[in-house]
Amino acid sequence: MKFFNYSYRQDGLLIIICRLSTILFYILVVTSTTFAQHRDSTQSVIENDLELLLEEFDSDEADFTPNELLEFLVNLAANPLNINRADIDELLQVPGLNFRMAQNIVQYRSSNAPFETVDDLLNVTGIGYVTLKQIRPYLTVGTGSERSRDLYLNPKYWTGKGRFEGYNRLQKTLEEQRGFQRPDSLGGFIGNPVKYYHRYRYLSNHLSINITQEKDPGEPLRDPTDFDYTSWHVALENNGRLKSFIVGDYSISFGQGLLLWSGGAFGKGSEVIRTPIKNERGVRPLTSAQEMTGFRGVAATYGERFQLTGFYSRRKRTASEIDVSYVRFPTESGLHRTLNERARRLNLNQSTYGGRMRYQSSIGYLGVSGFHNRFDRPVQKGSLPWELYNFEGQTITGYSADFRILIHSATLFGEGSWTDNNAFGFLGGAQIEIGEKTDASIAYRRYDPGLQTMFGSGFGEQSGNPRNEEGFYIGIQHRINSSISISSYIDQFHFPTPRFQQRQPSSGYDWLGRLDISPRSNLSFYALLRFKQREEDYRITDNSGREQLKLGESKRFSARFQIEYQLSPSVRLRTRFDRVRNRDAGLTAGYGSLFFQDVRFYLFDRLRFDTRYTYFDTDGFGSRVYQFENNLLYVLSNTMLFDRGHRMYVLLNYNAADWLDFWFKISTTIYENRDVISSGNLQIDGNQKSDIGVQARVRF
Repeated sequence: MKFFNYSYRQDGLLIIICRLSTILFYILVVTSTTFAQHRDSTQSVIENDLELLLEEFDSDEADFTPNELLEFLVNLAANPLNINRADIDELLQVPGLNFRMAQNIVQYRSSNAPFETVDDLLNVTGIGYVTLKQIRPYLTVGTGSERSRDLYLNPKYWTGKGRFEGYNRLQKTLEEQRGFQRPDSLGGFIGNPVKYYHRYRYLSNHLSINITQEKDPGEPLRDPTDFDYTSWHVALENNGRLKSFIVGDYSISFGQGLLLWSGGAFGKGSEVIRTPIKNERGVRPLTSAQEMTGFRGVAATYGERFQLTGFYSRRKRTASEIDVSYVRFPTESGLHRTLNERARRLNLNQSTYGGRMRYQSSIGYLGVSGFHNRFDRPVQKGSLPWELYNFEGQTITGYSADFRILIHSATLFGEGSWTDNNAFGFLGGAQIEIGEKTDASIAYRRYDPGLQTMFGSGFGEQSGNPRNEEGFYIGIQHRINSSISISSYIDQFHFPTPRFQQRQPSSGYDWLGRLDISPRSNLSFYALLRFKQREEDYRITDNSGREQLKLGESKRFSARFQIEYQLSPSVRLRTRFDRVRNRDAGLTAGYGSLFFQDVRFYLFDRLRFDTRYTYFDTDGFGSRVYQFENNLLYVLSNTMLFDRGHRMYVLLNYNAADWLDFWFKISTTIYENRDVISSGNLQIDGNQKSDIGVQARVRF
């Protein structure tokens, strides 16, 4: 299948861009004063929540991608929680609500009449106008009459508020990559360069049926049943004491994530209070296309104040083979594009079962979780220094206990975990309300190097499973008045044994400070400073010509300034400047800069444009810069840029009808000092990389 034939000269592209910019500017000026008002609060809130939590998430270095979290926030906004019926766990999923606020909401509605509007939350202790603005997109008060829960045999019970959603998406890199030029026999890609995704879901108050399929660029697709990745589920939800019953694919998020947390998690960033503490999501149906996360089998949760959860999963994984008997630990990429990748596709069976007991009282909850995992072939660890404590063998068993307790103005939280190779992990901390305008968060963590939770994602400096780390975190946020707030954190960490790509134990710390100013409702500004220092290996050659390994300090400092102005109800402007100084151990300092101008405007209520021009200039990868980008629905873009060049994109979202939406995005990055982009099969010969994406959604 050929998606596009695409070629042009660079000077022609620049002429086209200049002409398009002139046309867009003319449209911008005219439409900003002639079209009706359009409120864009929901979209902006979601984007701000994501950018606060992501900051400098590096998809090339991390062990996971948080696309599932993106889907979760967008789905939550599309299907708001009913504050007259949601329990504490459900309320805690709303960005901006903490445990005390959720408790107060439940207590208020139990002793008062039901909420008539979302604005009634202002009557709840701890919720003010700023918090209400942040949480409003995710909440509703529901209807006046809800179907009783004893009508399980009535079809209308299962189809109440039923809706169908279907998504189709095509994405493609326009320049030809090396893998599509090489023959299969020499390691080239087997399939075409198009990335294709679709998802179809029926969702009601008590029933969810879903199928998701995806083909990555280079993977073959011979017929509609030949997708490299297929996910499905049938789930019963919110049926009295039976909270959930899922057959198919599902995710698990328990406690503070030290043992079982397959739904992804945000790391440290501008959100300095919420980051260390996790709000568990329990077992949930999986709809995302993250291929190697989650579980496949059956799971159920039953109970009210005392809840029991059980799950069983059996799924196939992909692993590199050492010989006919042994394999490496399963990979996370989910890519099967070449003959070698296809030969080892899904060559390892993984069986997991476990459960959880949780008791909830008026001041918090206590929980106990456990799992047992088995591979059908023995896994062998590597021999490098940072692989010394990696998993090896066929089986592993783990247990954990966690708590969350509300004491006056403080929420205490923690979890301790243990795996049967006699390794331990612990995370404990508190969120504290210091008066009406100040909040603080503290957390201490200690994870043994050999901790093999396998499915965990605890808070820490390193992404992925919690292991080989000790650290202490403190964050504080203060609202000077309704227009000005400051927030900051400092985190100190130590790695008792070599971390990834290092050969010695190491330590470090980082801090962040942020100032937010909103002098008017249509104008906001923030300044962000961030510094990280950690020890790293580097090599020197002595006077005798011998190479020696040294431990030195790498330092990275970044400053960001951003202003956002709502020029009119139809036009929003956003300007950002970033400056980075980075010095890797044993090397001289390098610098990086980023500037972008972002414009969002509406031609009319149903058609939205997002366009951005970015200029970046860095001394190399170490001084790289980041920008969070708007993209197709459920597509996460936290773009990393280095060297020197320009990046531009245009995103259109057209709501053709109440049941039909379209998205279209085209982006291009032009480098001024590179003739080759990327390497290996992804290499592009030239200085330009362009991507295009089209998506449609139907709902009824």
